[in-house]
Amino acid sequence: MKYLRTRLLLSAGAACMLAQPAFAQEAPENADDDVILVTAQFREASAQDTAISLDVVSADMLNEAGVTQLTDLNRILPGLQVSQGGTALQIFIRGAGDFSTTSYNDAAVAQSFDGVFAARTQWVAGTFFDLERVEVLKGPQGTLYGRNATGGVMNIIPVKPQIGETSGYALAQVQNYDGYLLEGAINLPVGQDAALRVSYQGSWRDGYISDGSDDDKHQSVRAQLLLESGPNFSARILGNYQHSGGIGHGQVIYGETAPSGPGINSGPIMPQDRWTSINDSLNDLIGDLLGPPGSYPIDTSLLDQDVEAWGISGHFDYDLGGATLTVIPAYQRVTNASQSFPTLSFNTTDPYTGEASTSDGTTLEVRLGNSAGPLVWVVGGYLFDESQRSVNSVSLGFVSDTAFRADLGTRAYAAFGEATYSITDSFRATLGLRYTDETKTVDAYRYARIGTLPCPTGGDGPGDSCELLTSAGTNVQGTYSADRLNYKLGLEYDVGPESLLYATLATGFKSGGQANADLDPYRPEDVTAFTIGSKNELADGMIRLNLEGFYYEYKDRQENFAALDRGGAQVSSLFNAGKAVAKGGSIELAFMPTDNDTINFSAEYVDSEYKDFTYRNYRTTNPDPRTSCAVSAIPDGNSQIGFWEINCDGFQLPRTPKWSGSASYSHIFELGNGGEVEFSPNLTFASSRWLSAEFVENARADSYLLLNANLTYFAPDDQYSVQLFMRNITNEAVYTGTQQYPFIANYNGLDIAPPRTYGVRLRFNY
Repeated sequence: MKYLRTRLLLSAGAACMLAQPAFAQEAPENADDDVILVTAQFREASAQDTAISLDVVSADMLNEAGVTQLTDLNRILPGLQVSQGGTALQIFIRGAGDFSTTSYNDAAVAQSFDGVFAARTQWVAGTFFDLERVEVLKGPQGTLYGRNATGGVMNIIPVKPQIGETSGYALAQVQNYDGYLLEGAINLPVGQDAALRVSYQGSWRDGYISDGSDDDKHQSVRAQLLLESGPNFSARILGNYQHSGGIGHGQVIYGETAPSGPGINSGPIMPQDRWTSINDSLNDLIGDLLGPPGSYPIDTSLLDQDVEAWGISGHFDYDLGGATLTVIPAYQRVTNASQSFPTLSFNTTDPYTGEASTSDGTTLEVRLGNSAGPLVWVVGGYLFDESQRSVNSVSLGFVSDTAFRADLGTRAYAAFGEATYSITDSFRATLGLRYTDETKTVDAYRYARIGTLPCPTGGDGPGDSCELLTSAGTNVQGTYSADRLNYKLGLEYDVGPESLLYATLATGFKSGGQANADLDPYRPEDVTAFTIGSKNELADGMIRLNLEGFYYEYKDRQENFAALDRGGAQVSSLFNAGKAVAKGGSIELAFMPTDNDTINFSAEYVDSEYKDFTYRNYRTTNPDPRTSCAVSAIPDGNSQIGFWEINCDGFQLPRTPKWSGSASYSHIFELGNGGEVEFSPNLTFASSRWLSAEFVENARADSYLLLNANLTYFAPDDQYSVQLFMRNITNEAVYTGTQQYPFIANYNGLDIAPPRTYGVRLRFNY
């Protein structure tokens, strides 16, 4: 029975803990093998005794699912929606997320690699190798993680060095689309008290889309040095480097209704191959609207990705006897020189000098915590400092070719504390507080390139450009400041030896700021969340049943979409959408009827709605064809810039399907030589959903069901394994994101998940 419980917990990914604990602790040597200990609430407890809403993907699950990049998590985690916006990642959990594609935006789901918050999403893109686990914490994490975690936190936790051990692994994968993957790690002892671990991943795969985009060409390397000086002090230094090249992110075109415009035939746009590039159909429309080919520079053959990221961090732990002191300093840098086409041309380099966009981030976290006795607690301080040089251009043909140059700065300070007190042996209460003070600065210019409509003659901008005048002038300057006191209140009760009931009330906020446009600053987004849940192990551990209900209320919710500013410039910026709610529930069931059979099922229901979402669109013409929301003219004018009001009350939140979930089955065939063969089919599903807050017809994605299967041979003593895999067996087209074309109504470029893929994966352990 102990064996049954162990396999059940491992198969469901129960080995989990927060990536930023007050202190790290190893499991006691005499711990039962069937109990997986975590420190999610800063004390040792099993995953089932941890009163936190989370999903965990173990190293075995990552390997079995072939996860090599963050977007692959869509296949295995319900309630998670991940897409690519140019070189940036867009992550949504239970209705909370962000369409971040520029340097001005912050994610609503915080990403953390090895306990270090990622300033830019590109910094975590190439980290999915040699991992211990990935954790997805759902709902606001304002107390322990602070700003920009209104939707939750994604923790990416690497395997750490082991002292006194020589070990490692090597992995090779071959798949269709000329895909090759190499990966490996080596752990070496360094004397008696230190260890070094070096790991690598390289991927070379052609694109899934017809123009070669959506390829994967990246190389990543990581090195860690662990030193233990006596029983009370340990230090670990980590350095990482990654480069993402190739063609990069691409888009496709598909819709039940055709865009409107002069010279365009009506009818649906449905290419037989759903992975056909937007390039062909878009250029046909451009020719109809604006003239012969070449008059509009949308050419996806210019796509190019060049993102370099590296960082260094330290983890220093000192046991003071009654408490443990933890210090985590870190530095990270991202350099981005890419050309993408998220429907329109977007380049992250200066069109005049070739200078790339850069981000330099520094973080420092200091914590003091105690886990003994009836009161466990942690207090700490946090500093975040990011400096960005944002240089890019947006090309809209002769309509508007605009260059943006900006110096951006963010500095945030925080002090936090959280404590859990055992009122009785079975009843506990938690209180957490975090105060954050942040300041953002913007010093930016916009220029219209020569020959565009806003720039009919030469000017005095860089090169052959002219300054783009707006009502606020050519220079967008400003300082934004905000402070918040977030809290967490929690109760938990042990209903029985293997049953936990918990309830939590928590708040969080997402940063506001100023865009490089003649627009009002956008305000911070605030969320209040109430969660009640139950975690249970039944039938002597053969069954695990977890249930949860939640209610989230948003104030000044931030949405991102393209619009004209007061000066008539086309910009992509954040706007505040007033109030919104998301409520629902989830179920997780794991069952192991025999030693060799495991069944897992999880599902999540989310009912989301805007309660107050009214904004103005600054356009010269009625924007009604560009949205399904109600459009009305403000009494001051009928066709003047800035006088259109759009009301989206009652709409479902973007990228928030009502239903999503996954199911899997695993059967182990035991062989006479001591080896095993595992057959493991699985599926994921989601109902229909909006892909953007513009709510146009072609931004509504259909429901989907993805089927995958693996057949894996494990050699005796786990010396090596050989896996045959096929993913998206039915070649289902799953659309994950979109952007509306600025000057063609109801015309959307769509992000699309991979088509049917298959291949073989070999792994050797030593």
